[in-house]
Amino acid sequence: MFIDRDGVINRQIVGDYVRSWADFEWLPGAATAIGTLLEWAPYVVVATNQQGISKGLMTAEDVAAIHRRIRAETGRNGLEINAFQVCPHLEDAHCCCRKPSPGLLLDWLGHHPEVDPALSVMVGDSDSDLELAQNVAALTGGCVGVHIGDSRTPDSGIDVSFNSLHEFTLAVISAQGELH
Repeated sequence: MFIDRDGVINRQIVGDYVRSWADFEWLPGAATAIGTLLEWAPYVVVATNQQGISKGLMTAEDVAAIHRRIRAETGRNGLEINAFQVCPHLEDAHCCCRKPSPGLLLDWLGHHPEVDPALSVMVGDSDSDLELAQNVAALTGGCVGVHIGDSRTPDSGIDVSFNSLHEFTLAVISAQGELH
């Protein structure tokens, strides 16, 4: 399971960046949701664009420090977020790792051959997150795009939509219970 960060896990700062832990604000239920997803999904990876690094507004270490705190606050029963895949490049750099390009996910999947990409899920709030799911699906045979946020219809395809990561997690738990 791949999860976007800003706008899904934490409140996005419009017109700025989450530059330090002091700027970080959990979205309601997100920390608990991640802890629950860790018990359900064999892998949980956060995939995030952080061009503020290339703009010189924060360092890669600043972002890593935020991610260490997220990992520490969401871990449960010895389980923790497996990885944070970060694209630090500017949007106009046209790199292969900036969402919606599939590089962030393909890089992680390439290091984990035991994972069937066709069973992967990308949870995000933006069109680029959903386009990323489509791009990975086109290359690997599958990746479900889960939209988190308001009920607007993004330009790209949505497989399913929920108001929050917490709501998505409740649906996962409910579906899992129905399978047993």
